[in-house]
Amino acid sequence: MNSAASRRSLLSDLKVPIVTVLLARAVLAGVGIALYAAGRIPTTADPTLRPYFGQTPVTEGLAGALLGVWQRFDAIHYLRIASEGYSATDLSVFFPFFPLLVRAIGMLLGLDYLFASLLLSTIAAALAAITLNRLVVEEWHDPRLAGRAVAYLVFFPTAFFLLAPYPESLALLLTLIAFRQARRGRWWTAGLAGLACALTRPQGILIVPALLAEAAQRLRSGSRPSLSMLFSATAPAAGLLTFLAWRASVGFPSLSDVQHDYWQRVTWLPFSAVAATIDRIATNEAILIEYVDLAAVTIMFAIGILLLKRIPLPYAVFFWVVLIFNLSQLRLTQPLSGQARFALTSFPAFIFLGELGASPRLNRLLLYPSFAVWVFLAGQFILWGWVG
Repeated sequence: MNSAASRRSLLSDLKVPIVTVLLARAVLAGVGIALYAAGRIPTTADPTLRPYFGQTPVTEGLAGALLGVWQRFDAIHYLRIASEGYSATDLSVFFPFFPLLVRAIGMLLGLDYLFASLLLSTIAAALAAITLNRLVVEEWHDPRLAGRAVAYLVFFPTAFFLLAPYPESLALLLTLIAFRQARRGRWWTAGLAGLACALTRPQGILIVPALLAEAAQRLRSGSRPSLSMLFSATAPAAGLLTFLAWRASVGFPSLSDVQHDYWQRVTWLPFSAVAATIDRIATNEAILIEYVDLAAVTIMFAIGILLLKRIPLPYAVFFWVVLIFNLSQLRLTQPLSGQARFALTSFPAFIFLGELGASPRLNRLLLYPSFAVWVFLAGQFILWGWVG
């Protein structure tokens, strides 16, 4: 391919994911402005319903409509860490890389940390979409499939979290970089991305089995073991252990104790949360988001069965390790709480959906309802409704 054709291919690879993410950003801004203009946004703090934990609520004018509507739930805790450090025990379960970057961006550019966190999430989401698009083009040689995979990811019902002040887009970006670099045999950069991912979200450690599967396939095909392969497989574990060692050194209780005492989360048998949620639904105790979480888990489980023979082994390994890990985390008050958001890490699912969506009719059937739920859940989040 000549240089002009290479540039055109690169621009095409960039255009679709960037436009998709910017469209999502614009729609979410419109939802926030519309709800703000309609007077639906609560503007006063409440220690139970709308706790800001000492952070100043952003509720006035354009900043309130564009920025303050995302100052919700875990976003507040990451902003607390960015501005105050790990000043309280409850914060010690949140991993450090995202708030550290927010602090760095805010200080370097002179930005408010809320603005900096939204900027970071948006850039990370765009880069994650670009990386996913490129990965699919490289492995499946189908730009249309890549575009569909990006669309299904960006407009997955809970994917507005990729553009909220949460670490989801950063963790996804680092996961995709680690995965793509390993698939290309670039083990050192795969390991560095995996290390950074394990400092962003606890799920970062889950890329290790996929890297091991990739290395095993290469060794069976005749490649020689190398120090870089070993580094890539151990670096994410080193990232996680570094954070845990630091927590212990400053005297925080164990991660499991804080998760239980402050956040009502425990590690339990996989799929036990599914059974508990079905029981809550049967006894009319479940709230709306529990139905969404159960639907997301059911869809992901079905996809996991179907994709086993449709995608390369490292993809399948990663998907199932993530699914089992996520389903081993149970919240005592809402057993499946957060599962629809945690599913965003499972990028092989969106590639598989992209294959299903090759038919225009099926593509619309998959994408339009997902987009509608995406808008609804984003609106609920903006209105201080718990959606994961």
